[in-house]
Amino acid sequence: MNMKNKKINRMFIVLAVVIGLFLTYFYVIERCLAIKYINSYMREQGVTEDIIESKNLLKDWKMGGYKMIVYYSDNKGVEYEYTYNITTHRKYEERKYNVVDLYVYKDGQSADNADVKYPRLY
Repeated sequence: MNMKNKKINRMFIVLAVVIGLFLTYFYVIERCLAIKYINSYMREQGVTEDIIESKNLLKDWKMGGYKMIVYYSDNKGVEYEYTYNITTHRKYEERKYNVVDLYVYKDGQSADNADVKYPRLY
């Protein structure tokens, strides 16, 4: 094998390792952290597994992080959208880590407080 082929093989290996690390972070590590912190947030709200009608975890490419869409059997017609980000970078705020936000919708619009059984914690 000549030097040019060895150099190409090394570049390919380095590129494969970098891509592998990137995919592992975004699809394994960040996903596991999102599940952990969102479930913890839900427990703090007083949610139990038996009232969860459905939940769907999605990678949020637009805003970053992950979001989990949850419907509860005791709060029909209301969609709870939990979002997780490893860090915040909001203007004029100090940096926070492992942030979970909650957005609640009814009929495609932001829900009134009267419709929300499990309100935002903070």
